[in-house]
Amino acid sequence: MNKGLVVEEPGRRFEKGYKEHLWESYNKYSHEDTEILIEVQPKYVEVWDTSDDGYAFQLFIDFENKTVEPKIYDKK
Repeated sequence: MNKGLVVEEPGRRFEKGYKEHLWESYNKYSHEDTEILIEVQPKYVEVWDTSDDGYAFQLFIDFENKTVEPKIYDKK
């Protein structure tokens, strides 16, 4: 969903967070009045990662059914 221009967001929450946490990127990119916010509502996400002890795993996150299923892979 198009939430409108970044510079017109009430309270400018996105802009403030971006400026605070990603200062280098914030300074490198323009802040024109053509930049928009898009709201995304995911339904299903797959995450690939590794644990602190080196095991690969996936997380299957189903937002509609409110479930999370981990799949752990053997360490090679």
